[in-house]
Amino acid sequence: MNSRNLNVASCWSGIRTLIVCALIGVSTQSLATETVGYDQAKLAEIKVLLDGLYEKGQIPNYAVEIRKDGEAIFSAYRGNTKLGGAVAVAPDTIFWVASMGKPIVSSAVLKLIEDGVLGLEDPLSKYFPQFDSMVVAPMGDLDVPFEIAKKPITIRNLLTHTSGFTYSPEVLGLGDVAYQYAELGVMSQQVSLEENLELLAQIPLVAQPGDSFNYSVSVDVLGAIIEKVTGQRLGVYLDEVFFKPLGMNDTAFSVRPEARKRFARFYQPESLRNPAPSIPGSEIEWHIVETAPFGRPYDGWGQVPTFDSGGGGIYSTAQDFLKYAEMVANGGELNGVRYLSAETAAIHFQDLMPELGLEAFAVAFGEAAQYMKFGGGFGIKLQEDGSEKADYYFWGGAANTFFWIDGQDGNVGVFFTHIWPPRYNLSDQIEQLVDEARIIK
Repeated sequence: MNSRNLNVASCWSGIRTLIVCALIGVSTQSLATETVGYDQAKLAEIKVLLDGLYEKGQIPNYAVEIRKDGEAIFSAYRGNTKLGGAVAVAPDTIFWVASMGKPIVSSAVLKLIEDGVLGLEDPLSKYFPQFDSMVVAPMGDLDVPFEIAKKPITIRNLLTHTSGFTYSPEVLGLGDVAYQYAELGVMSQQVSLEENLELLAQIPLVAQPGDSFNYSVSVDVLGAIIEKVTGQRLGVYLDEVFFKPLGMNDTAFSVRPEARKRFARFYQPESLRNPAPSIPGSEIEWHIVETAPFGRPYDGWGQVPTFDSGGGGIYSTAQDFLKYAEMVANGGELNGVRYLSAETAAIHFQDLMPELGLEAFAVAFGEAAQYMKFGGGFGIKLQEDGSEKADYYFWGGAANTFFWIDGQDGNVGVFFTHIWPPRYNLSDQIEQLVDEARIIK
């Protein structure tokens, strides 16, 4: 891939700038040898790229980990969890991964399908009857005549964001309906998950189910289905099937009090009204200031939520998240333990809505839609050579976090920092550098 115009960042809570979307700290780096098939000099350009932004004071820190077949390809960390702080960013630094939790919840749904508990074509109304008769406001426009939903919303639709649901305006919500979501606080933590579903069922869809990709609260709804069929809170179920068995000890819907010192703070670009502080002892001229995503201050993040948000409530670390990504990349198995069958794991990478054309993705991805498909909870970024082959499978989060699984050799990687809203299309560039570093044998 040569051109890097993917503009999908709104996929993860205001993400439209990440792929479509410092402080004096410790910098660590390890590079793979050529024995694992990657050129060290080319991989070193990843650190050059990130150091450029860090040393200009534009990002507070970074964490990068890349692995293949259980071997480290590259890792680099720089900065501290707080400007002027003393806790260095490391493999166990905790970040809010936001929408990066969507693929994990989707994996849990696929496991329940594998176990025969759910079916891909099951209607949502089978589990929540209030969604049986929905109306549609095309493109979210409340001034045009409503339509009756022609088909039921299915689990396939929820997995692929083709349900007709949307988000509020700050998260790529569509039309007047998005403002209804905001006004009513749909999927907010102010009320229970059950009450949120009741609100959602009363609001028109923005498209006919199955007709177009609209980034949405669909995975929160999938989380509710998981709770319904398992009788467990979502976080408890994910702990049972993935987090604890995989050793993802810092991955959860909250941050343990004893771990908060490892939880990175959030930053945004400075402004005339809110200039960056001068950090004593720092050689860097900072251009970022601490911020409160969605109006919630740092101390409010990481607390036990009213309900576990499948669409954006997970916290994790680079070392934890890579265990999940490696498991999926390795066909559902890691370190000799099987979590998903190979057939189930492969669904993550399959185009689950093959009948949808370019126009179905255009609203969400703009010009980049020509390179986009969507699988079982994963975005599919196609090669730009017209081959229709996958370059990589991915998703990201609202505060500038991102992961990928390479479509050619299965390497996996994560890039974490905390800039809100997401600002830098770094991960797309990092993945391209890894592609260029691969030694063809």
